[in-house]
Amino acid sequence: MITSASASPVAAPVGRPVARAQERITAIDALRGAALALMALTHAAFFIGVGMQAESYGGQPVYLQSAAYWLSGLMTTLASPIFFCLAGVSLALLERSRRNRGASDWEVSRFILARTGVIMALDLTVCAWFWLGKMPYIHVLTAMGLGMIILAGLRLLPTRAILAVAIATLLVHQSAIEVLRPQLEAGAPQSLAQALFLTYSYETHPPVGFPVLGWGPVMWLGFVLGRNLNQPTLRRPRTWIVIGGGLLLLWLALRLIGGYGDLGAYRAGDSLPHFLVMSKAPPSLSYLAFKLGIAALILAGLLAFPVLIDTGPLRVLTLIGQTSLFFYVMHIVIYHILAQLFLALDAPALPGIVYGYTLWALGMVVLVLVCERYRALRKRYPESMLRYL
Repeated sequence: MITSASASPVAAPVGRPVARAQERITAIDALRGAALALMALTHAAFFIGVGMQAESYGGQPVYLQSAAYWLSGLMTTLASPIFFCLAGVSLALLERSRRNRGASDWEVSRFILARTGVIMALDLTVCAWFWLGKMPYIHVLTAMGLGMIILAGLRLLPTRAILAVAIATLLVHQSAIEVLRPQLEAGAPQSLAQALFLTYSYETHPPVGFPVLGWGPVMWLGFVLGRNLNQPTLRRPRTWIVIGGGLLLLWLALRLIGGYGDLGAYRAGDSLPHFLVMSKAPPSLSYLAFKLGIAALILAGLLAFPVLIDTGPLRVLTLIGQTSLFFYVMHIVIYHILAQLFLALDAPALPGIVYGYTLWALGMVVLVLVCERYRALRKRYPESMLRYL
């Protein structure tokens, strides 16, 4: 989870405005910030026992609550695909920044591996304890860290080769899921190795929420994107509208066919909202195409209206995106504490979603304040241990 703010701005070619290159990076920060804010919403609700489920696990049937709940869930499930993809983008920006400072390939990979160690250590200790009170727990950051370890070697390949490896891994993983589909839909026990690399399981020791070969390729594709951010077309909103539209067409085709790449296929008799519910664990290709397609359209909007994220009302998203790892760790700690305080109260009987949003809003106020302090501190001491966060 590397923030693009950690990479030094690259000098613009003659005749190209510097502000335009910086705008592109700001839009990425803001998109990451939006993903983290949505992630915080679903986690705040989780801590007080409020479910916003709008995704399936193992392709098993899903019970959807009222529209307020599942529509909220559709928004929050944008978070993970964006998070993993932009982690790869930021690693590419970090690579460029380090190379511009004269670092060798080994030094760049060593820095990535050091940051990976910090990320995984935080996830397996602080995050695991405040999440479930159990250690360890292989969740978002650990899966991301394992993907980063692989990427530390992959990055030595030509960019096209990395793209080929990412796409091949993504497609092979979907094939493996097809083979395992009957086992997953039946809820059969899984080995730790299968859960860690291919599927997921909350029954293994430790529990696994994010399979490496399901989510790693999303990060590697983001890395390829990050290496190409100097292309003028990738700064244009129209480009991202086309990309987003293409991904949504792919999603629609996979959903209508209901076979390969669409674990948890839409079944006759399911309600219409179930057409928008796909497998997150393991991630189906239809799920990734749908969420990343919407993310591309959001990015197009951020690029088209940069004032909103630079000085306007959405600039808080840029702040969150530029302090992403710190925000992620702190949001688990803060919402855990707020949930304990809430559960100790004799609160009036209101719909759970009301309390979920209320707790989220309170936590966001605290998180924004501490993230502002943290960002200022990191800028003050750029060569301290904070550079790994």
